[in-house]
Amino acid sequence: MPELPEVETIVRELRQKMSGDVFKDIELRWPGSYQAVSGLSIKNRKITGLDRKGKYIIFNLQNEFLIVHLRMTGQIIVKKKLPADQKYLRVIFRMQSGRYLLFYDLRKFGRIILTDDRQNVLKNTGPDALQADFSMSYLLKRMQGKTLSVKSFLMDQRNVAGLGNIYIDESLYLARLHPESKAGKISRRQNERLYESIKMVLNGAIGRMGTTISDYKTTGGGFGENQNHLYVYGRGGEPCITCGSVIRKIKHNGRGTHFCPRCQKKIC
Repeated sequence: MPELPEVETIVRELRQKMSGDVFKDIELRWPGSYQAVSGLSIKNRKITGLDRKGKYIIFNLQNEFLIVHLRMTGQIIVKKKLPADQKYLRVIFRMQSGRYLLFYDLRKFGRIILTDDRQNVLKNTGPDALQADFSMSYLLKRMQGKTLSVKSFLMDQRNVAGLGNIYIDESLYLARLHPESKAGKISRRQNERLYESIKMVLNGAIGRMGTTISDYKTTGGGFGENQNHLYVYGRGGEPCITCGSVIRKIKHNGRGTHFCPRCQKKIC
């Protein structure tokens, strides 16, 4: 699933390519991918800007918002003409500029929503992991008294928006925290280290245009490079770059989870 760095990369590219363009019409190849609030139409709506919150892509229109969540396999591609290969193409937006904004989705879990109230869509998301309202004091206060694991806490988008399996494993490794550590038992110093690690991991991945392991592509159809710089994710059975111990992969709450058993001690 694309996480914050992948979505941020897409938003930055869309901002360059699509700002000021106008939606001419829409073709739904699979109607389940798109929904509009009653009475709203995308036709003739101008893109006045692009934003992001967590894993949501937000097209700002004159009076509405087109909000995209890629979920597991969604892709947004910008083309000057329709491609020959249209397998898994679910939604086609024809633009006034002559370009096409294409939404591909193998698994059909992604959603595009046209609304006049963005908060109705975003109301259950916590502070964005790269915005000012996500602070060390917020993280410490939010984790106080929590008996669930620190990984489960970070996976919950109501606590922090934008983090997912890849970047949580990477951040916990840098913070030297075992993913099964109790969130409420983490000290202030460990909290600070985790906060700094999250910022470092996310910004590093954005600089490399995200992580391509399976389905993620940029708007031009290219790939990210961060998969070549991962510390633990996807490296089960390989040596830790810090201590040489074998990286372990376990199932934690149904998710593949990677960590170094020597560098990352469990806090119970």
